[in-house]
Amino acid sequence: MAKQTIKNQPIYETLLIGVLLAAVGGYMDAYTYMIRGEVFASLQSGNVILLGINLAAGRFTATVHYLVPILFFALGAGFAYLIEHYFDKREVFIWQQLSVLIELLGILLIGLLAPWLPNLLVTSGLSLFAAFQVQTFRKLNGHPFSTTMTTGNIKSVGAALLGWLFVPKTRPTNRLLLIDSLLIVFGFAAGAFSAAILLPFWQGSTIIGAAIILMFVFGLTQLDFRAHPSKY
Repeated sequence: MAKQTIKNQPIYETLLIGVLLAAVGGYMDAYTYMIRGEVFASLQSGNVILLGINLAAGRFTATVHYLVPILFFALGAGFAYLIEHYFDKREVFIWQQLSVLIELLGILLIGLLAPWLPNLLVTSGLSLFAAFQVQTFRKLNGHPFSTTMTTGNIKSVGAALLGWLFVPKTRPTNRLLLIDSLLIVFGFAAGAFSAAILLPFWQGSTIIGAAIILMFVFGLTQLDFRAHPSKY
């Protein structure tokens, strides 16, 4: 029954899309941290920590650089939630694609204008669009996961590994969870690696690489939607 469910699931819940989205998450965070004032686009736990550190040090003006992206991330999640509940144009494409399209176009616009935009506007904008991804893609092969942070995925690696080794009746499920979680973590790291490699060449416009990955996500979803509409 589990195999049948996985076989018939929409492509946006498959490992391929999950890894691509994780690469986008790692890519965005590496970009903003390395050249946009050491702020994270999607990893809001990091921004909250840095916010607290700067408050404790009395650097109150610096806290704006962390507080505003946090607020924009929350706002983006809210917008994505509204899209999920009010978008009903399935004959054209599904709401997940609309969410990806908004993120893609937003990142592309920021990338094209990057040389003239201040850091705060770039990091806040990217946080807004990253939230669309976080809110939209929450399940992979039947289990929860995150595309923009690795803490939960690393937790799943440890739990699935020991469950696979020492709890025989859960081995099929834990084997799948272990493979999925490991590859999501790898995708996140690969995205960060790619951004770091491209930064010396593309400079501020490096973020366009994340939009290119999202183009593949949108295109693959559209192809699967047209080929297998019953899954959606």
